[in-house]
Amino acid sequence: MKYLPAFGLGILLAVLSFLSFALVASAGYMHALLGSVANLGNDSPVYLGLAAHDAGLLILLSGLMLFAYQRLFPQLPFDWFTAVAMQMPLGLLVLWSDGISFNLTDFYGVARALTLFSATFGVLIIFGLLQRRGRRLSHA
Repeated sequence: MKYLPAFGLGILLAVLSFLSFALVASAGYMHALLGSVANLGNDSPVYLGLAAHDAGLLILLSGLMLFAYQRLFPQLPFDWFTAVAMQMPLGLLVLWSDGISFNLTDFYGVARALTLFSATFGVLIIFGLLQRRGRRLSHA
């Protein structure tokens, strides 16, 4: 029961990530960027910019949810189980909806793999960096 709020914020993270991508799609600036490239193919380097945009958005939302968890529930544990419980809804939903993509032969495949990786492990990456920083500061 002590990890249920982390799981709830993980569900909120999944909803927010899909809503943010829907807002990006409705804003149209990425569509305009991709449409402005002549002869857009799977080997176009513009997909690397798209991957950086998507991964950055997912990492930003993951960090926001971790920060919200720390501020809303300071009495609950903040450990690896918390990070896994928060990551699980988004990770499983993305794996279920998009599947696993390891096609790294072109830029489009690299973009899909990077976005999949950041959606599946974003919270765990941010939590690991926070733990490393905390250990380094405690030893100083």
